[in-house]
This record gives sequence, structure tokens and C-alpha cells, in this order.
Amino acid sequence: MATQFKLIFTTCKDQSEAKNIATALVAKKLAACVNILPNVTSIYIWDGEIAESAEVKLLIKTKTEKVNEVFLTLKEMHSYEVPEIQVVDVVTGNLAYFNWMDEVLS
Repeated sequence: MATQFKLIFTTCKDQSEAKNIATALVAKKLAACVNILPNVTSIYIWDGEIAESAEVKLLIKTKTEKVNEVFLTLKEMHSYEVPEIQVVDVVTGNLAYFNWMDEVLS
């Protein structure tokens, strides 16, 4: 059962930025819920060097039709030059939860 819902991943530099972005997305009804996962260690290549950063991960739950607005809000509010924004299709799940998301995001 395919759904009309998406899960968007991003990372933030700290808890404060994560809370600001999460609150804005929920207040604008662009996300039904945003989980903030603290203490994520990211190892990546930046400017040709291996870098390591302590970050905060956001799991943004939204509907397909809101993805572009979520992108715009993330790019506008994010402090990173190149923020992580990855979208995952939600294939199946708890119908009651999806009904709640649909209600909240309407």
C-alpha cells in the first residue's frame, strides 16, 4: 500500500537550530511531526578533507504535496551552505497515524 506521505531527513548544527526549524515546520503545517535526535556524529568529506561534526538529526513527517515548501523553508532557515535534505517515500504504516497526519496537515 503506497501512501502520500514522505519522511525528510536533515541535520542541524545544534539543538537550538533544530528546534527553530522543527517549530517553524509544524507551525506552518508543513510537517505533522518532527523528531529531533541529538548527539549525531557525522563523518564526511568537505573541501577535500575528512571532517567530523557533532550534529542534531531531524526526521520530518509530511505529505508529498508539502515537500517543496519544506525544501524552501529548510534552505531559508538552515545555517549550512549545503544542507542535507533527503526525502524517503513512506510505503506503508499505521493507517490511524496517517489519518492523524492528514488531519493535521489539512
